[in-house]
Amino acid sequence: STRDLGFFLNPREGRSKVTWMKEKDGKVVIDVSDTKDVMKDYPAKEGNVLGSVHTVWIVEHLNPIGEIPQTAVTFTTRVDAGGNIPAVAANYNMKKFLSQVSDLRKKFDKSKNID
Repeated sequence: STRDLGFFLNPREGRSKVTWMKEKDGKVVIDVSDTKDVMKDYPAKEGNVLGSVHTVWIVEHLNPIGEIPQTAVTFTTRVDAGGNIPAVAANYNMKKFLSQVSDLRKKFDKSKNID
């Protein structure tokens, strides 16, 4: 995928592989890791910078509250955007990224349905 970081920076590209596993206790672990496996078929576009990312999601069922099912999600990520990124650009893009995570949480929030 390609990301435009703005601030006159070259676009960043990444190639990821997703692996998931369901553990015996019901937890689901989703691992998104860099891969070079597809670079021959999908090389970086000229002028773009190849970045690096590693993300892990852990999804676990919780006891329901009333009839409302509950789920806990742990999200951890590490990003190396490659090259020199000015602090103002890094802070802006991190805020944008974290607001998307917050929007995702709000989308699935059912706390108003609980008495």
